Amino acid sequence: MSTSNPPAPAPTASPSVSIVALVLALFCVVLYARSLGFDFVDFDDRMVLLAHPQLYNEHSLLESLRAIFVDYFPREEPLLLRDLSWALDARVFGFRNPVGYHLGNIVLNAANAVLLFLFLHRATRRLGPSAAIAAAFAALPVHVEAVSWVMGRKDVLSTALVLGALLAQAHGLDAPPGPRRKALWAATLGCTALALLAKIAAFPCVALLGLHRVFHPYLDARRAPVEPLDWRGMLRGVVLPLVPHALVTAAIVLWYQRVLSQFGVIGSRGPGTFSAEHLANVATFFPLVVGCYLRSLLWPADLSAYYRWPDVELALSTGEKLTAAGLALGIAAFAVHCCVRRRDRAFYALAFLALLVPYSGLVFVDIWRADRYVYLASFAALALVAFALADLGRRRPGLAPIGVGIAIAFVAVGALLTLRQETVWTDNESLWRHEAYLPDPSLLAIRGLAAEYADRAEHEQDADKRRDWSARARQEASRGIQREAALGRRATGYATSEQLQLARLYALLGKLDRVDGAPLSTQIAHYEQSLAIAPHRANEFVLAGLYLEYAESQPEPERERLVRLSFERFRQYLAESAHDPAWRDRNATLLTNVYERRYPYLAGAIGEARETYFR
Repeated sequence: MSTSNPPAPAPTASPSVSIVALVLALFCVVLYARSLGFDFVDFDDRMVLLAHPQLYNEHSLLESLRAIFVDYFPREEPLLLRDLSWALDARVFGFRNPVGYHLGNIVLNAANAVLLFLFLHRATRRLGPSAAIAAAFAALPVHVEAVSWVMGRKDVLSTALVLGALLAQAHGLDAPPGPRRKALWAATLGCTALALLAKIAAFPCVALLGLHRVFHPYLDARRAPVEPLDWRGMLRGVVLPLVPHALVTAAIVLWYQRVLSQFGVIGSRGPGTFSAEHLANVATFFPLVVGCYLRSLLWPADLSAYYRWPDVELALSTGEKLTAAGLALGIAAFAVHCCVRRRDRAFYALAFLALLVPYSGLVFVDIWRADRYVYLASFAALALVAFALADLGRRRPGLAPIGVGIAIAFVAVGALLTLRQETVWTDNESLWRHEAYLPDPSLLAIRGLAAEYADRAEHEQDADKRRDWSARARQEASRGIQREAALGRRATGYATSEQLQLARLYALLGKLDRVDGAPLSTQIAHYEQSLAIAPHRANEFVLAGLYLEYAESQPEPERERLVRLSFERFRQYLAESAHDPAWRDRNATLLTNVYERRYPYLAGAIGEARETYFR
């Protein structure tokens, strides 16, 4: 171990620990029970889950396993354990039944609160603060996204495994040398690997285990907060036991990146990871993001599924830049203070920062901040506050009731706000209506609400109602376009989500043109405008069809020109979807039936496309 001190006596199992664990589990289940009645939402639920029935076969778990582990590669999110959990949900409850997916999230969230309590109690030997932290964790409104959203499965599942690794290590550090300690060490290794297969952003797990090994003698007060670290024992007690964990982590991360590169998710998002421009952005934005997370934990106002700020396309003011610098200095100073003077707090301070590293934007994925990103890290921030209040109550017993009152009030208010925030995720319309009318809405939210209304217009049989839904959709789309123009975005080398959402708004206008019976030329103009802003394979596919349809009403040689335009759009669609094995057979059939059999003059181009995309 990292200290020469003998292990502290392990806390004996007591009825109070079991009772607290049971109450926490029930509290979490009751708090999120309404989520069982929630629907899927058009925020990755359909694109990532419902668009892949072959991965989550409701009739055969064996077929699901074959697709998840063997057949379906590359894919956008090769999260094998997350996918396996969804496959089980689909097999038991039905693929298109949201109940199973929501139930899984609720159960895992309850397990996380219990695991957090058990870890903190084992690590600190302090029942009251550990229970308070776990209860506060359970009640945080910022956690609603991870629990009430089907796609939050990877967050709650990976968190359960990371906390399981910490709990196993806490038991192992207390255990005498022998088979039990080895078994617990193996459990930490297994949990680390599985956590990465639930969510790749769990790679700081190995760092978390290392920090726990370094500072565990301070957590339970075997060492005073200012006692020096046992540097001589670091190699044997910290580094060597975690070498396998680091190797497994590196192997899984490299494999994951290779699959994503083959799929085309990474590799063309903006300036290079280590370019001066990008590092400057990370250094500026990350402190602001950390500050936003801390504010959301303590003051959860205007929570959102997608935060518009900070964004590289929106220039920061001088005040915001100074705030970023001040936050960076403050965070660094606090971390150094904990490492030097309060080593009983250092684990939590460094754990909070380590768990946010995957979301620092170093590898740019066009989202700087999201509530789900702070799901696991939040426990460390809560622990810093809770143990500070508990220690103050120890030093000044008269203040202890005040600390207890603060904890109770925080949990109670948090639970009420959580119950209110949950309703946002009831269904597609409730989500986007809430998001689109926040004080600072994202373009994604406005586009989401417009798309919901456009879908209703498309499927409405009554002409008057169809016109009404179409008008609402156009109103929202126009609002989004006008808002985007008013923001004064600056051009950058990054491919951002908001660019894509603006493009989708113009594509939505093209869809509404068709619903309203507008000329094909008007529909095509909107889709072309969309593609001029940002490429998107769905729009390429629609344009290919529109050009073909338009060609049928035109005389030669205009007809041939439009057919060739159609094929160029279809070829571009093939280029953007060729990496996805789910579309390969369908695309090959379309190439043959739509173009090859009908337009002989395309033979050369078709042969080249077949050679390029279907070898």
